[in-house]
Amino acid sequence: MKKLIVFNILLLFFFFLTLCSTDLSVQNENNPDAARALSEPKDVEGLIGGSYRNWWSNTQKSYPGMALGVAAWEITSSWGNFGMQNAGTEPRMPYDNRPTGRYRTAEYPWYGMYRSISAVNDGLVAINKGLKIGEDGKDNPRAKAFAKFVQGISHGFLGCFIDKAFIFTEDVDLETTQLELKPYNEVVQAAVQMLEECIQICESNSFTLPDTWINGLPLTNTELAQLAHSYIARFLLQVARSPEERAQTDWNKILEHCNQGIVTDFAPIGDGDYWWDRLKYQGQHPTWVRASYHTIGVLDKSGNFQKWINTPVADRSYIYITVDDKRITNGDPKSNGTDFGYYGPCQFRPDRGTYFFSYYMHNRYKYHYDNGATGPMPAFIVTELNLIKAEAMYELGMSGVADIINQTRVGRGHLPPATDSDSDLLEKLKYEKRIETFLTGSCIAFYDDRRWGDLTPGTPIHYPVPGKELEILQMEIYTFGGAGNPGSAPKLSNLPIDISLIPKPEGSLRKVDAGLKLE
Repeated sequence: MKKLIVFNILLLFFFFLTLCSTDLSVQNENNPDAARALSEPKDVEGLIGGSYRNWWSNTQKSYPGMALGVAAWEITSSWGNFGMQNAGTEPRMPYDNRPTGRYRTAEYPWYGMYRSISAVNDGLVAINKGLKIGEDGKDNPRAKAFAKFVQGISHGFLGCFIDKAFIFTEDVDLETTQLELKPYNEVVQAAVQMLEECIQICESNSFTLPDTWINGLPLTNTELAQLAHSYIARFLLQVARSPEERAQTDWNKILEHCNQGIVTDFAPIGDGDYWWDRLKYQGQHPTWVRASYHTIGVLDKSGNFQKWINTPVADRSYIYITVDDKRITNGDPKSNGTDFGYYGPCQFRPDRGTYFFSYYMHNRYKYHYDNGATGPMPAFIVTELNLIKAEAMYELGMSGVADIINQTRVGRGHLPPATDSDSDLLEKLKYEKRIETFLTGSCIAFYDDRRWGDLTPGTPIHYPVPGKELEILQMEIYTFGGAGNPGSAPKLSNLPIDISLIPKPEGSLRKVDAGLKLE
């Protein structure tokens, strides 16, 4: 009962925090009247409409994408900011899950997802009790579809990222029901059901979302359904924690949803204030982040990358790479490709490991940084969906996989075409996925490496329920990660490890980044 009471209090806090957000058309009073707010159609619509911006802020900004990008060696950085140094240091360390831990890799997404979930749940409850949005309730289907979409992608993100979470829908009465933490696979299955409900509403109604709900994108009911199908395919793919779990993937279901997915890139518009993307901001600034050789060096012809891989980790440093992939360079090791480029020596601290060093940086979306965090922010591109489909087709023994790979391998990289009979066809698919989705959706590289078994040994295969939450719930604090420990790559088990094993830590865009310094 104590845990139930605590969770109720937390959800009320989330509601009031969301209610007072600048996203919503609700009076910001010192003592907001929840009953009044949930009885006003415009306020309820604002509550639901503002939920996605909160989701975006807690997935595409500081946490967890920056740290997990380094953990997967998609990007490289030894700066402490956003937990990047801790995530990339070798040998790998356990994640610091103590409430006093400096970096909030698990905490920010956890509370962010439940803020969005709580907001849409409150809105759905009001609608289900008879509240009408628009004339005679004509906008109810739009609000309900979007609410189920946000509810679904929030649970889906939690299920792929955290080892267990609460499944919380509008049908749960917290006065009579005690929520229990459920394992990640159950959380993702619940997310799929929520997104399928969104799709059902979209298919039975006609509407257009206000372009403020997903900034700059007035999605139609058809487009929202396509996006929901795409997220189902993504979550069903990403949830696997190991190659063994990947082997249990429902490839037919993934293929079914891919065939009904997005037909244009999903890219909310940055406004330089509330809508922006850390991955494409600091992630494409040469002082902050570089592209990891683990990602861009795979096709090196000079032999430098292979020598680098064979060198003890502590002795690795800069190398020049010579590749035929026009996305990386234009042939000369010091030239720029369409997506990456040579940027000279970095400013990372040598004492933290020269294995973090790289001459190269991703620049495909550098306009986002150059133009003050404005412009399209691709978060789910058609190419990603196509390559998810290609992987499903590969596992189902279907032909045509190479044709999908070649759309970008040849079309953008100007590399020799792949064929369905290639013995390394899956490796070519993996490479295309890595290059094409670079710094798009948060954590893609990490989840791919995890299910393919490619994470650096000792990397957490997932993150724990935040220590702050466990402390409130009076549950034992646990964590994952550290070479040879349970819950670490390669997958030894899903069991947590003792918190005492953790080493002690070292110690709006305009608002968030004001005074931000390299750590």
